[in-house]
Amino acid sequence: MADGIPQDSPGDRPEQQPERAGAAGSGYTGGNTVLTYVLGGILAWGLIGWGVDSLLSTRWLWIAGAILGAGGGYYLARQHKLTRRPRGNRGRGPGNDT
Repeated sequence: MADGIPQDSPGDRPEQQPERAGAAGSGYTGGNTVLTYVLGGILAWGLIGWGVDSLLSTRWLWIAGAILGAGGGYYLARQHKLTRRPRGNRGRGPGNDT
């Protein structure tokens, strides 16, 4: 600090900050988030199904809850656009521009 003016440290400016592996928007982070949604759905809805099983003296609702939770977790991941989008030129290879 010279003359009361603070100097920038090397990592203060955005253009000088190093890129981090697994930054937001990368495929690795998106895949982990999808996995978390699906496993969280299985766990949460499986536990809800288990609780309802205990109340109703049944033995199959926890499985239905786990399957519902897996589907719901995948649905949420699709809604948040964390899975791959279909290609726009599906079925058309190079040179098929007729």
